[in-house]
Amino acid sequence: MKRWLPLGLIAVGVVLAVVALLFSPSEEDRIRERLAQLEDAVRIDDGERNPLVRHGRVRKEFSEIFTKEASARIVEIDDRLSGRDDLTAAATQAAVVYQTADVSFGDTDIQVDPAGMTAEVTATATVTGARHGQPVRRDELPVALRMEKVEGDWKIVSATVHPRRAPEGDGL
Repeated sequence: MKRWLPLGLIAVGVVLAVVALLFSPSEEDRIRERLAQLEDAVRIDDGERNPLVRHGRVRKEFSEIFTKEASARIVEIDDRLSGRDDLTAAATQAAVVYQTADVSFGDTDIQVDPAGMTAEVTATATVTGARHGQPVRRDELPVALRMEKVEGDWKIVSATVHPRRAPEGDGL
């Protein structure tokens, strides 16, 4: 009986490892979860008025989403942001301009390198928001993200937001 105990424990360990592999999220799923976290982090709710509270919340979320040296480029307005602190400041400042804003990512294409350490993500960011006193506006912006796995978690290293897509029928 004592001889079978170690073999039984090894068998149970192997079964648990296989189950963990089968039911753990894929790298693409983990990247999509990170994008959902970004959507929540940048959302501006109508009741969010205190810039200090917003700054603290965004800074905490961005520390999980972006690397410290992350950069962003917004092609349409020729704006470049360098470092997580600049990104946090820009997201905080957006609440001064917008009464409400919501971002969602769709048409997402994720290419993870064979080593599983970097990923290139392209998506369409649908931005729906209203400036103070203005009607709600909706834009679709092509976005390209470069991500790296840092200590087992996916983080955004760089983001490029391309000019908005012209609505169909604009003749462009």
